[in-house]
Amino acid sequence: MEEKIRFKLRPLYVVSHIILFIIDLFLYVGFQNYFFWLAAVLMVVLPAISAAGMFYLCRNLRVELGISENRVARGEEVLLELRLRNPTWFISLHSRLNLCIANVFLENASTVEISMPVKAHGENVLKMPVRIVDLGKYTLTCDTLFVQDIFCMVVGRKTISLSGELFAVPEGSSEEQLDVTGFLGGAAEVEESKSKGSDFSEVSDIREYIPGDRQRDIHWKLSARQDELMVKERVNVAGSEMVILPGFAENPEQAMQILEYVYQLGQNCIKQRMPVCLLCWNSQEFRFEEYRCGFREEISEAYCEMYEIGLTKRVNKDWEQLMRNCYPYTKSYLLVEIQEESGEMKVEMRENG
Repeated sequence: MEEKIRFKLRPLYVVSHIILFIIDLFLYVGFQNYFFWLAAVLMVVLPAISAAGMFYLCRNLRVELGISENRVARGEEVLLELRLRNPTWFISLHSRLNLCIANVFLENASTVEISMPVKAHGENVLKMPVRIVDLGKYTLTCDTLFVQDIFCMVVGRKTISLSGELFAVPEGSSEEQLDVTGFLGGAAEVEESKSKGSDFSEVSDIREYIPGDRQRDIHWKLSARQDELMVKERVNVAGSEMVILPGFAENPEQAMQILEYVYQLGQNCIKQRMPVCLLCWNSQEFRFEEYRCGFREEISEAYCEMYEIGLTKRVNKDWEQLMRNCYPYTKSYLLVEIQEESGEMKVEMRENG
């Protein structure tokens, strides 16, 4: 971006300075004192030097924005560092910039006014701890820097390009773990009941028991000869995945509740070796975005991509019809939404068809 510098006089300070200059001239004429003559000369020369120095300072001043972390959990603090680099020997007692902090997903923004002095031939660093209270993608931008000369009569306005971003995801661990046994069992039952011509007694592997495995898959004879339960891993169940559809509401608080629940649900499914496929509606392209996650870290990455589009473009109440049209071969999916009447979380395993 091309840096443009514009100047603006501050009339109140200019008029005040002119009045003081006139008073000084009257005192010089009345008392014939060279002190008042020297003061008059300085009142002309120093403001001119200050204005010229401010122009040179404004042209060479550089601003940098640093963010301690690119991805944080909701409720954590992130450290913002604002640096003013001044390679000249001129100073300014007051510089100002308006930092715009916008949440792309929740579609809201706020502006923070930041004031800093500029010291000669060095840099000033302002560290600001910020607590992240909402989920989403945050963009931090500033396009204008204001610099004031020492006599406060001239303000320079410089066009800059300052930007940064960070993502807020739900907490990775929770004391209250979600019980996904019923969801996993329901998904497997639907897959088996809907498939035709498949022999589900065919075993692809034998492994140790994991909480959430069905009792019908336990290899009792082999388990009796060993110290722990062994499970028969079937062909279809081993290749399936949990399809989760977040049914977003326009209310930001409800949307964040859904995101947090889906996040914990996906983490627990992956913990029990069930891959997850998140489906997120995109009204701009009139399609579902797919985020397939086989590891916990991939869920956080999926959320960062999901935040790129605003919440209002994620809302659509006709989930059942959309799923039948877009995914006719998907047997079942898990819909997570909040009921409008009661405001309670509703998690439902739906058959697609």
